[in-house]
Amino acid sequence: MTTRATVAESRAFASWLDYQAALKRAIAPLTDEHLAQRLLPGRRTPGEIAEHIVFGRAFHLARILGADATTELASYQRWDDDGDPPRTAAEIVHGLEVTWRIIASRLMRGSSADAVNEEVAQTIWGLLDHDLPHAGQLSLLLRAMGLPGVDI
Repeated sequence: MTTRATVAESRAFASWLDYQAALKRAIAPLTDEHLAQRLLPGRRTPGEIAEHIVFGRAFHLARILGADATTELASYQRWDDDGDPPRTAAEIVHGLEVTWRIIASRLMRGSSADAVNEEVAQTIWGLLDHDLPHAGQLSLLLRAMGLPGVDI
């Protein structure tokens, strides 16, 4: 029997997967010059915002998964450090794919009837709450540069 919870969960996860694909589509074709273009002094570049999305995912996931994910996520947790080198579009897309694989396999597994502890629920919402505003920033910057934004 299909329940409202099943429908809501399915739609939310499908939308999140669509967002992941849109984010990768927007970033993949960017050149190093696109990623490094700073439209306003003191503001992040498209590359810095995209890297920050990956960093935020790694931070939230490592916090909840602990040692289970530390090795896989350690390098991404340094992407926001001062002096960390800029990443290419391919590296950023790879970071999105790695973090998505962890989200899908470790946080979103099971059925809608399975209990989810409060920490996992907060992490899922924390990931969404962090990703979406930064994707909006990235989309605005890309469009201001005459490039396609993050189209969901």
